[in-house]
Amino acid sequence: MKSLLLRLHGWLGISAGLILAVVGSTGALLSFEPQILRLLNPGTLVIAPESIPMLTPAALYESVSAARPGRAIQSLTLSGEPDRPAQVVYAKPGNPRGDAIWVQPYSGELLPEVRGHKTFHVIEDIHRKLLAGALGKALTGAAALVLVFMALSGLYLRWARRPRGLKGWFTLRRGLNGRPFLWQLHAVGGTWVLIFFLLSAGTGLSWSYDWYKAGVALALGAEAPKKPKAKHVQPVAPDVFAARMEQAWPAFQAQVPSYASASIALDSLAGDAVKIDYVLVNAAHEREKNTLKFDATGAVSERKLFAEQPWGERIVSSWKQLHTGLYWGWAGQLVLMLSSLSMLAFFYIGVRLYFGKAQRAG
Repeated sequence: MKSLLLRLHGWLGISAGLILAVVGSTGALLSFEPQILRLLNPGTLVIAPESIPMLTPAALYESVSAARPGRAIQSLTLSGEPDRPAQVVYAKPGNPRGDAIWVQPYSGELLPEVRGHKTFHVIEDIHRKLLAGALGKALTGAAALVLVFMALSGLYLRWARRPRGLKGWFTLRRGLNGRPFLWQLHAVGGTWVLIFFLLSAGTGLSWSYDWYKAGVALALGAEAPKKPKAKHVQPVAPDVFAARMEQAWPAFQAQVPSYASASIALDSLAGDAVKIDYVLVNAAHEREKNTLKFDATGAVSERKLFAEQPWGERIVSSWKQLHTGLYWGWAGQLVLMLSSLSMLAFFYIGVRLYFGKAQRAG
């Protein structure tokens, strides 16, 4: 059993190692995408705070409507932080996500396009699909399954060797060189990153297999996320928008005096209620969304708080943040970035060990 598992561990590691190295290196870059983009885009993603108040939703909506007349607006997101921009999403035929543009929150001016966004889009495509569409998606999914097997089989093989105490599990023995040193480095390093490899693979599989995504949601007692569908957005005149916000926005500010962002979807104005999704200042990430709905008088008709959702729903809605480590803040991002980068080292060491053994056998 041990001999067969060792052979499978080595063969599968070599077979999927190059894909895992590519996925790991691109994943390391994606871990800090928000911070990198902010660093590359001063004046767009990071703005200078001003002494004047930020524009109200009505004033901001009027400004962005005038900037691109004739284009329907899908959503408007206001920043509650003085150094962050607002955002408008113009409806785009056939694209459910629309055309997102950053906006100067003090003047309503449309800001320049974000530098680096297209590059990260390509990196993400490599990470998820190897730039090969459905075939690449299948290969990265299979590689993630291999990573789970490698982590668990590696743990079993180490357990069979019975390292002495915690020190034997987590530290390198002194005086080793050559092949024995590579074995030790591979084994000890694998122990350190085991849990992070399982986390990366376990969360990443949901982008390759819809059945896996649905199964995880079912196991957690949550509804599986659905792919957004393109909607036909009816244009809303600025005066109509202002009238709908007249009661709702002051009521929202009374309920939530401090927020990181507040988003108004224009399709929610079709009924009697005004829906505002918002993220609190102390939220760990942007998916910690809360929702308030106001009726025509400004009274709260519905309240949905992220903190009050069942644990499973919170986990499912934060799935990408778990995958990148952002769920635990910058420390989580750093750990996931380093563990992703280590896949390159494991591939190199694995090749050395595998072919070194083959040469010795020959």
